[in-house]
Amino acid sequence: MKENKLLNTSKEENKNLEDEVMLHKDVALQKLNTLLLKYINEPNKIDKADKLSYWLEDYCRLLEFEDEFRPEFLKSYSRGDIIKVNLGYNIGNEEGGLHYCVVIDKCNSMYSGIITVIPLTSDKGKKAHFSEVNIGDEIYSSFQKKYNSIMLELSHKVNNMNIDTASHEEVTNALEQLRFIKKLDAEMLKMKKGSIALVSQITTISKQKIYDPQKTGDILSGIKVSDKSLDLINNKIKQLFIKN
Repeated sequence: MKENKLLNTSKEENKNLEDEVMLHKDVALQKLNTLLLKYINEPNKIDKADKLSYWLEDYCRLLEFEDEFRPEFLKSYSRGDIIKVNLGYNIGNEEGGLHYCVVIDKCNSMYSGIITVIPLTSDKGKKAHFSEVNIGDEIYSSFQKKYNSIMLELSHKVNNMNIDTASHEEVTNALEQLRFIKKLDAEMLKMKKGSIALVSQITTISKQKIYDPQKTGDILSGIKVSDKSLDLINNKIKQLFIKN
């Protein structure tokens, strides 16, 4: 009799909790819909509605695959690596959307699901703020060197290839390399030459948000900032966050 009473109480508590969650869900969705409609109806804010909608789609996708995510299947990341990250929808002056970032972790385990980064932005010809570090065009230059190296390798490969006697594997490899070069070219067109590290916005994120590189053969794999730039970033971190 006592067990049945406890069971009924538990069911009632679960039902109350379910009702409360459903109520919160309805209120949240209503507020979100109202906000999006408000942005859509304001010409200068319609872009915000679009970005917020895209981020909500991505956020739902990230949550949906959260339990299946295995960070050990990603490449290892080292301090100074450049990665492209989905920082999400920004509030105020926060950096948001897809951004290049510098990995700050001194030793990041492949089994860790998180990583600490500093977002990058283009310098736009402006002087870096006290809380920022201008690292110049070294990321763009490093990427260009990678592009030129692979382009030269493919050029030698094609020049030395006899189409009549080349194996299927040789042709396939050359075509794959050509496709990869096209991806590199497309990425380079999006890059800005000058970069600024937003040290004050240092943040820890889930590795699920890493867009590139995820594997050692991806576009940004091997692209790093110089030791000199890392030293500047280290000093700025000390200035901003460590008491003298």
